[in-house]
Amino acid sequence: MFKSIIKNNISTETWADLRAKQQHMYSLFKKSKLDPSLKNKNKILIIGVADYNNLGDHAIAQAQRAFLERTILEQSGSANYEIVEIPSRTPVRHIENILNDEDVILFTGGGNLGTKYGFLHDIYLPIIKNHPNNQKLFFPQSYTFNEEGDSDKLMNKIKEVFAASGKNLTITARESKSVKLFKETFPENYVITTPDIVLSLNTRNKYNKQESKTTDVLMLMRDVGEKVLDFDAQSKMIEALKTKHKVTVHENDNSYDVAPEDRLKELNIKWDEIKQSKVVITDRLHGMIFSQISGIPCIVFDNYNSKIKMTCEDWLSDVDNIVFVDPRNEINIDEFTEMVSNLMDKSVPQFDVDTKYAPLAETLKTFIK
Repeated sequence: MFKSIIKNNISTETWADLRAKQQHMYSLFKKSKLDPSLKNKNKILIIGVADYNNLGDHAIAQAQRAFLERTILEQSGSANYEIVEIPSRTPVRHIENILNDEDVILFTGGGNLGTKYGFLHDIYLPIIKNHPNNQKLFFPQSYTFNEEGDSDKLMNKIKEVFAASGKNLTITARESKSVKLFKETFPENYVITTPDIVLSLNTRNKYNKQESKTTDVLMLMRDVGEKVLDFDAQSKMIEALKTKHKVTVHENDNSYDVAPEDRLKELNIKWDEIKQSKVVITDRLHGMIFSQISGIPCIVFDNYNSKIKMTCEDWLSDVDNIVFVDPRNEINIDEFTEMVSNLMDKSVPQFDVDTKYAPLAETLKTFIK
């Protein structure tokens, strides 16, 4: 409560500075878990890896590591590089203690390159500022910079720090709208485009169609935040679907923190549940992506900033049985339930990983000496 009152009564820049000071004070009392010997090793750092309760962000972390191991280290013969994942709650000074001038610095993907969550100001910005000559890259991101209030002053600071790195900083955008905005905002840096990194995973083939499914319809829905779908309309859908099908509904169902070492176990639980359904209905970006990589048909509703719509239009428009629905339009419940029935157990083609992620793979390969 007090935190919200303070935030609402001070400037955007002042709030960001307070957060940074809080992070610094926290770091003074926290013992580092990073091995000091890493300072003298060739390494690829992934900074900001999920250590909280968002399974979508844990899937991003899993996909990033798998992509590096498969595309960069194995194919380029650079096994002498060590991948070091840095959890998001790691104090900056602990990261600085292991960094050297030859390190490749990568920042975790998602929607955290912006002023919405504090990752940029608290963690990324100090690292970028202190290491302008290291090769640095943001994994696939959405543009999430606020434009209201006094954010211009903070934005100017971000632009200045990014510009100092020039072409040593690459930003990977995950939708066409974000590509345009990143290029306009950071003209001195490289900007490339690929899909959300989780689409590079493949979790298929554990179950085959002949095995009996435990659920007809699996609904992975938000209860707050980015939701656009009206709760009343959602309730009517669920009620109508339950008259014909076995329906399982989850609303923000992972409410506990997940440590990086436990993420694959937790992800497999969710992926197995998806693969044991005949169709998925969701209003979560990674709910849709989990369905795609698991080979399960999906109906997905847009969110508040249309990153779901843009992902569908940019990367999945030619994919059968991933169906986008705009919840801002009136939804006919009878037509919707018929669509759900028709999608059950339909096939979903595998994603063209090699082609769609070529810009990211080629860029990363240039970083490895």
